Amino acid sequence: MIDPAQRRNAIADALFEVVRDGGFDRVSLARVAERAGLAIGSVRHFLGSREELITFAFDTMTERIEDRVLGHLDSLVADGALDRMGPAERLAATVDVLSELLPLDEPRRAEALVWVEFETAARTEPALAARSDKAARGSAGLIRQILANAAGTGTLGAGRDLDVEAARLTALVDGLTLRGVLHPDLLDPEMSRQVLHTHLAGLRDPVAQSSP
Repeated sequence: MIDPAQRRNAIADALFEVVRDGGFDRVSLARVAERAGLAIGSVRHFLGSREELITFAFDTMTERIEDRVLGHLDSLVADGALDRMGPAERLAATVDVLSELLPLDEPRRAEALVWVEFETAARTEPALAARSDKAARGSAGLIRQILANAAGTGTLGAGRDLDVEAARLTALVDGLTLRGVLHPDLLDPEMSRQVLHTHLAGLRDPVAQSSP
């Protein structure tokens, strides 16, 4: 008996490969079916059009990232693991969680490529714009939640505005993702993690008060 979840993941992985090799312009039911080793009818059973393939790819990407990040957060918060960590360990744990958003290995790079291609397409295709906006708000919300957890353990310095810091960190993550996808030779995974670590370490310092 065919497992629908396994079939869905196989189609998603094949679609990601097609996007990785040629962008959304190369996406078609036939190409995805060939990569997945499936009959085109099997893919059409799940997804009936090219637009559905593209939105499916984006939705799958966001679901996988959210599941990884939230699963990581839950494992740290549920059993009080963060409360038992020292400052250095909490910082490292936060870097680990945020790293799930970055293209630090091939699976995450494939996801990031889908994100870049989708954002480019959404700029000129109104049907995709709403999904793009929802995803952007979702990722910003995840990052704010990560920082809120950090603030609760004293990792955020006194006087820092959570909304401002969440916006700064979101922009940093987006920039690292874009650079890591487009110019991986200029930004390797180790450097991406180091940039995150340095930024988060700086957030532990209180905001300097300006003189009146």
